[in-house]
Amino acid sequence: MADRLTEHEARTFLQQLAKRDWLQGTECRWWPQFAFHYTDIRNAVSVLQDGRLYSRLQAAQQGKMAVSSGSDEVLAGTDVNILDCVRLYFRPKTPTQFWAEGVHSRSSLSQSKFPDAHCPVPVFLLLDLAAVLGLPDSLFSDRGLGARNYRLGRTLAELKSLPWRQIYHNTWIDWSDPDSAHEVIACRNAEIVVPRQLDLSALKYIYCRSEAEKDTLIHLLPVALRKQYRNKIVASTRNELFFRQRTFIERAVLMNDRIYLRFSPDTKAPGPFHLRVEISAGRPLLYERSDFRAPPHDYSLSLSGSFSAYDVRVTLDDHLVYANAFVDVDMPF
Repeated sequence: MADRLTEHEARTFLQQLAKRDWLQGTECRWWPQFAFHYTDIRNAVSVLQDGRLYSRLQAAQQGKMAVSSGSDEVLAGTDVNILDCVRLYFRPKTPTQFWAEGVHSRSSLSQSKFPDAHCPVPVFLLLDLAAVLGLPDSLFSDRGLGARNYRLGRTLAELKSLPWRQIYHNTWIDWSDPDSAHEVIACRNAEIVVPRQLDLSALKYIYCRSEAEKDTLIHLLPVALRKQYRNKIVASTRNELFFRQRTFIERAVLMNDRIYLRFSPDTKAPGPFHLRVEISAGRPLLYERSDFRAPPHDYSLSLSGSFSAYDVRVTLDDHLVYANAFVDVDMPF
């Protein structure tokens, strides 16, 4: 039996892979550096607090999964041994992510291929791919593990033989050949798996979809973890990680007497939503709209008074989309 892959072998091959002509000059050229894991922002807080990723089964047993973004239909057909693995992708913008990303309205969920797959506010963890592949118990696949006919590998030869062009395929899919199209979709979902749990020693970056979501993640973390991870948390306004096709908050401005929220103007799921804005300012304030549609411009909310400090929490259909604190630094104390 061939020796399993080492970190050095993986790193050398991945560096060579990144130099291939068909990958250079594309937005995918940096993908071979990382293993990608996305989860809802509330789950991400738990992951950073624990200092590790858990498998779906472990997270569920320990009550650590605030948001489950997987489709019950797909999960029901997935091997239980895979469900007890931490699962990462070779790339962002997978077909799985396409169906789940962003706040769906009830209407858009009903039209989705997987109406129970929903990750309202995705946060990406980018881990050193070579380091993960070099772990003694990690495996990798040639396609998504929620389907059948996948192959699991653990050696350098098997890593080299993966269908890399299809895994990193990032242009339109030609449906004139359905078999080929389905193969591309399956390969885009290729995975790296580690049994039960994975610590964050290989974590390089934490990517949020907008400045508002970055502020939310930092706000939700305990103070010590804010200091630990602040330099790794990045807001990406580019399309290399996220599809950005459904509603989210791009920017928030908090003031003494009002709040401005800028929603993604290109959303294909503008609502209606149940908007709920909770403010803690010595006394609780609540603003609600049951027929809210995300506007293509700033949404302004006037507060019932002027406050030197407050916490704010915004939800759409009970999905947390923004949280932060306001302190007037110009206010004399």
